[in-house]
Amino acid sequence: MNIIKIQQRGTLTLPKKIRESLNLSEGDVLRVSENDNRIVLERAEFPEATLLRDIEKSLNDIKRGKFIEFGSISEFKKKIKGYDAR
Repeated sequence: MNIIKIQQRGTLTLPKKIRESLNLSEGDVLRVSENDNRIVLERAEFPEATLLRDIEKSLNDIKRGKFIEFGSISEFKKKIKGYDAR
């Protein structure tokens, strides 16, 4: 059994072993509920959560300079066709 302490403003840190076994990482969204006097955390898989995670990853890529610039729409379409063929 793991024991954790509620920090300032109600912050909890899930033990690393549990985060790894459930493949949880920073930015993941969890749903919290109470059931029979227990706190239940569940991965929140809904379109908004996925979109939020994808936007966050994209912004981090942009900050690191990991992006492609296009000079025109036709250049963009040409590049996209290359990905469709894969």
